[in-house]
Amino acid sequence: MWVETYRRSLKMPEAEEVFDLVFYRPAAFLVVKVLILLPITPNQVTMLSLIAGLVAAWHLSVATGTALILAAVWYCAANILDCSDGQLARLQKSGTPLGRVVDGVADYISSVAIFLGIGIGLSATGTAAWGLVIAAGVSSALHAILFDRYQGEFISTVRGETTALGDEVNRYENEVAGVAATGKNPGRAFILRLYLRYLKVQQQISARTERTFDPETYRRENLTMIRLWSFLGPTTNRTLLIACALAGRVDVFLWTVVTAGNAWTILCYLLQKRIQSKLRPV
Repeated sequence: MWVETYRRSLKMPEAEEVFDLVFYRPAAFLVVKVLILLPITPNQVTMLSLIAGLVAAWHLSVATGTALILAAVWYCAANILDCSDGQLARLQKSGTPLGRVVDGVADYISSVAIFLGIGIGLSATGTAAWGLVIAAGVSSALHAILFDRYQGEFISTVRGETTALGDEVNRYENEVAGVAATGKNPGRAFILRLYLRYLKVQQQISARTERTFDPETYRRENLTMIRLWSFLGPTTNRTLLIACALAGRVDVFLWTVVTAGNAWTILCYLLQKRIQSKLRPV
């Protein structure tokens, strides 16, 4: 019973990040088993995740040995809660377009705060490295965007959907129309319209390259590839930072992201292009 419920709380196991599968999502599932009994919404869980991330960022800015250990603990809690909100929404069937926007904004704020905290902490210890911090921050964002793109493409294609992006644009258009019809919640309408514009820009950029593939063929050819991409996902990035914070060497985290992370990105991109060139659209 629990195993089946756990499976329903996941997007698609073969497209998940390794650290999510082996630790964060099982831990989040245990949290969700408690939360589902309480009058708490996925958006409220998202806010708890954001708070934990901001507390972690503050401890990183202090940069003492104890503070770095606490930063690791709080960031681990933030990631578990970040997994919990989506799992709770899927089990409650309470997910909303606004909820996804809130989750994305919370992740963005938390990530920016984390890198600011790292920069301030390094400066406080006499190791000013803002150039490296910015390079690592931009690289991390790029890695997350690429993983999100190929994960979304993998899930939508294997499920036989049109395109994840096209479905999402339609979903948000309907949501915006519904909110506008009521004339209420202008703040919510503004946020949804802003995100819808962002999605349409993405849609225009990718319109020239969108192709439809046979689901089983696409899955077979990309099964290893999506696993390789997953090592660039946000959870892997956060886990690396947690490990480096526990070791008292957040500078190692920055250098790893900029060097090994970007090298891995280039390798995955070249391998993906090779696979895409062999696939025949239907």
